[in-house]
Amino acid sequence: MEYAVSVTDTSYAEGIERNGRHLLELLNHFSRSLESLTTFKSPRGIIFHDLKSATELYSTIPLPAYTSRDLIHINPLIDTWKDIFLSTTRGLLKAEQYYKNLSMDDIAVIAAHELTHHADFFHSEFEDWDEEENMWFEEGLCFYIPRKMILSPDKFNEIMDVERHLIELYKGDYGEYTIDLFGESADQGGNDFSYASAFYDYWRSTHIVRVLIEDYCDGEMCKLMDCYKDWVNDSYGIYLQNFFIEKFKLAKQEARELWLAA
Repeated sequence: MEYAVSVTDTSYAEGIERNGRHLLELLNHFSRSLESLTTFKSPRGIIFHDLKSATELYSTIPLPAYTSRDLIHINPLIDTWKDIFLSTTRGLLKAEQYYKNLSMDDIAVIAAHELTHHADFFHSEFEDWDEEENMWFEEGLCFYIPRKMILSPDKFNEIMDVERHLIELYKGDYGEYTIDLFGESADQGGNDFSYASAFYDYWRSTHIVRVLIEDYCDGEMCKLMDCYKDWVNDSYGIYLQNFFIEKFKLAKQEARELWLAA
């Protein structure tokens, strides 16, 4: 994959390119693993930014990782992401410990999340899959897959446990609405943006995907992906979470605990 560097502060240029090249190596390795699950159309390239370039010059999106015009945009500096994630911890010690020790593998997961959105599983076979009510599944799977493929088992379990506690920490602020309202927490903040409000539904959707895979699909990602295909082919007229409730015979309480039902 081709890359470019964009900075508004040239003092960052050398470090951003160095980290970017390392990140690109990790992303290329991940892409070979992703091919074992699904085909995908590789983006035209990746642009490595400083924070201001990503969030003010190229976009007004406050998170410095996104895809636009078939290009992945990301800030590859660990310290930038440490500051972002540490702003969400509210003194939760296990979260602070994890985020203070971020590695390039963690940044690679973020970049791989963007790459996984390019999978044909989402965009070629099922071009009509564009309903906002079901977008939580793609977002959750696009974090779950890279974490399983990039992180060590211990590190995977640690970040999932951190996010489970952060969900508990913030549910009093944002509520426990059903996951088909993905993005509601960010909307609640209005002009008072916080990274926690942006992350809350990503934490929840990734947790749901993990539970479905590990508790109901024998730990096999492909089984959940096959269920998704069944929904597209046979049950597309109903919400995806309702399909999963029926498919996995979830009790009412189980469905509520996973935010799949009210």
